[in-house]
Amino acid sequence: MSKVGSLSSLQSQFLESAMKNKWEKKAKNEKAEEKDKIKSGKKSASSLSENAKALLEELKKKYKNMDFMVASYDSDEEAKRYLSKGTKEYSVLIDPEELEKMAADPAYKEKNMAIIEDSTGRLKEMSSQLGDKKDEVVNLGVSIDKDGNVSYFAELQKMSDKQKEHIEKTREAKKEDAAKAAKEEKAYAGGMKTEKTSEKRAVIKADSAEELLEKIKEFNWDNVKEEKTQDTGSRFDFSI
Repeated sequence: MSKVGSLSSLQSQFLESAMKNKWEKKAKNEKAEEKDKIKSGKKSASSLSENAKALLEELKKKYKNMDFMVASYDSDEEAKRYLSKGTKEYSVLIDPEELEKMAADPAYKEKNMAIIEDSTGRLKEMSSQLGDKKDEVVNLGVSIDKDGNVSYFAELQKMSDKQKEHIEKTREAKKEDAAKAAKEEKAYAGGMKTEKTSEKRAVIKADSAEELLEKIKEFNWDNVKEEKTQDTGSRFDFSI
């Protein structure tokens, strides 16, 4: 995976596993969320006009490295939940009203598309400055609310001691014997199916890419509860 920077091959495998599980859960969660939105009166992608739906497809085709999500949200926590579902390089959350405005007004459409390009460009520049923190970032995103305000998000993951230990063992095995390293990797992968592992996850928000960079660098994992899970990528801490 090439979410942020150049992750090591083993670390990348763990993150790819998390993204795969996200895809498997996405279809199930979308149905439940759609029902909740109908009950609460909130708009979603299914309630868009034909012009807005066509624009959404246009955006998806033009920006293949972005996951576009359309949903109404009333809080940062809701926005974080939507953006954490992203499986591509960047996630973009747009309020339905904003997308409708874009579909109805070519000038407004160009304005917001410029905002999207500028925002993701800033995130790309920011990611090159993460240093040692780059391995903790698994997803970056932006949201555009119904008033056109832009916010920046980052999804973070801290590997468990078990995962770190495995990485070190495999590195040593590779130095000694490729076959031994492959055996170690296979044994660990099999164990992951039956053994619970520890992980920490969080999603943070900022009003600018510069502020997001600062928050990532200063992020304190001591404030995030470690959870036991067999399902990598299924739990998040949205309290930050």
